[in-house]
Amino acid sequence: MYRYICIYIRHWIITMSLVPKTIQEFSSRQYWNTFFAKRGDKAFEWYGEYAELCGILHKYMRPKDKILVAGCGNSTISADLYKVGYRFMTNVDNSEIVIKQMQERYGSECPDMKWLQMDLTASTFENEEFTCILDKATLDAIMTDGSPEVVAVINKYFDEVSRMLRVGGRYVCVSLLQEHILKHVLDWFPKNGWMMRICRCEDAEKTQSDSGNFYFPVFVLVCTKFRQMPNLKPVIELQLEGEVVNKVETIKQAIESVHELQQYALLRHTLHTKHIAGDDTSVQLCDPKSGGTRYILHVVDSMKKSNSLRFAVFIVPHGREHEWMFGTSKGRESLAESAGASRLIVVHLMRDQSYQSLQAVQDELSKKIMELAPSRLPSHTKVPFLSVGEDLGSRKELTRGHSQYSGDYIVEDVHPPGAAKLRRLIFLANQNVIQSEAKLKTVKEKKKKGGMNKKLSIDYSFLSCQHHLAMVTGLGLVTPTAELLLVGLGGGPLATYIHKYFQKITVTAIDLDPAMVEVAQEWFGFVPDSRLKVEISDGIRYIHKSAEDGIKFNVIMFDVDSKDSSMGMSCPPQAFVERNFLEVVSSCLKEGGVLILNLVCRDQQLKARVLEDVKAVFPVVLCQQIPEEVNSVMFCSRCSQKNPQNYKLRYEKGLNLVNESLKQQQKSSEDIIDFKEIAENLKIL
Repeated sequence: MYRYICIYIRHWIITMSLVPKTIQEFSSRQYWNTFFAKRGDKAFEWYGEYAELCGILHKYMRPKDKILVAGCGNSTISADLYKVGYRFMTNVDNSEIVIKQMQERYGSECPDMKWLQMDLTASTFENEEFTCILDKATLDAIMTDGSPEVVAVINKYFDEVSRMLRVGGRYVCVSLLQEHILKHVLDWFPKNGWMMRICRCEDAEKTQSDSGNFYFPVFVLVCTKFRQMPNLKPVIELQLEGEVVNKVETIKQAIESVHELQQYALLRHTLHTKHIAGDDTSVQLCDPKSGGTRYILHVVDSMKKSNSLRFAVFIVPHGREHEWMFGTSKGRESLAESAGASRLIVVHLMRDQSYQSLQAVQDELSKKIMELAPSRLPSHTKVPFLSVGEDLGSRKELTRGHSQYSGDYIVEDVHPPGAAKLRRLIFLANQNVIQSEAKLKTVKEKKKKGGMNKKLSIDYSFLSCQHHLAMVTGLGLVTPTAELLLVGLGGGPLATYIHKYFQKITVTAIDLDPAMVEVAQEWFGFVPDSRLKVEISDGIRYIHKSAEDGIKFNVIMFDVDSKDSSMGMSCPPQAFVERNFLEVVSSCLKEGGVLILNLVCRDQQLKARVLEDVKAVFPVVLCQQIPEEVNSVMFCSRCSQKNPQNYKLRYEKGLNLVNESLKQQQKSSEDIIDFKEIAENLKIL
């Protein structure tokens, strides 16, 4: 917040030689006398002129109001209001020089207006003398910070405002609402029983924006005085987008909403003045009615200078926001390059919002998109909107539930344009990650009264996660009748795939979360039987118990996510790759057995430590890096191979057998496994 204020003040320093040397001088009578003496007759308009502010001021100030203009300075706004019928105005400032200047300038032109030199923290006006007090940046000038000394002065000022205003009267304050000011007004006025409305003055912002200068959002604070009543709930309203007025329940909501606008203003200025190639910049646009995020706009500036398009927009259809091309910064850079755009806005749609059509989204976004355009782009430029196909695709929520371990989740069917229908499990705490995914196919069923009925069914031949297919390749290292322990079920696609296409393998799936077992069975076609068992248990405890009981497996797979990714590793939880536990895992493997580990770790130092511990326990480790993903799948053997290259050859031989088996069972003429890709990404650690 303060960073934005500093940028704004820096612009003043460039354009003014009269800015105070310290912020304390803002509230000094001597400073303002000097200021107005040097400035002379030239008006100094803080935050906008009458033409830019009148739209809001006329809504909350009536011509019959008895108005006090607090800290009038040499602004023309009092005279402008007078000319359109506001006759009962008293102008006050603590600088006798500016009061004398204004009397000389407007004494004959506005004979009914009064001009008085006075300190508004100790005024001589009668109680309830006014029905409206207009403060145009006076609050900002005297509340220089949030120190106790300054707050004490402001409280005296507000006490005077309250004393001078009649019940039902309005304190109308034009302000930038810097953080310390915003917090204080949201504390003082509601606590004293006043109704508050914060209005955004878009006309003042537009004038500054059109001038090419950095602008900070201008607000008009309207505080209405009521008689204090016990247990009266504070009323705080926001009018930040057009004429829409929203009531907020908490002070925190109001602060966050104002901060978002201020941050957006800074971003707009940054995007307008410089190229941000290499930065990952995004903007959330909220629904003004619900407050929920409606769009996420990712701003991508291309590294290339010779692009055919200066500015373009790409709307990502439903269901494709998770793909590498649209869901990662590197992917979006590639998308901008392929589109030939110097600046590309990549638009993500939100799952809890509804959208009529691709054209409707374009119409809705057109105005906001132009605010993010690069500098010197002609205002009437026709910006191309790009997408995949001619529609947005579809998204249908099937169920919503709660897990005690993962929080709220949803199961949804998505149909991206030109692609297969998919069923997904998403944890709402991390909506950018697909927890489980299955391909859907349409099957025909006979109706009881004849004819055919179409329904959606799970396509078990499809593994959407590349790391799951990589894990499956490791089954060529063990006997066809292997016993497999899978830690981490999710929606169950990996367990179901192995059960269906490796028909001699016995699978025991372990998951801590009973809610996930229910989801897998109800929505993802997971059906336990004699070869596919599921147990609700903590994976670490289960393996310790197996070691104590002497139970061994040919394969142990870790495909379990961490609920705490703050350590830089989202899969598996760190306890699963501690050296002591890996030794327990090793003791649960039969001769020739293999641990297949899905590792997702962005912290390179942490990843190096994990690999060191894995190699300390397992003599031979192969690692397959999944292309364009963070996932690394490791095949860890406890065999004592003297030459790891032999184990790699064994893996490749088994890989060929797995591929041929899958081709036969899926009746495919094409390879299920991409040998070339594996060869390029497989390493001996």
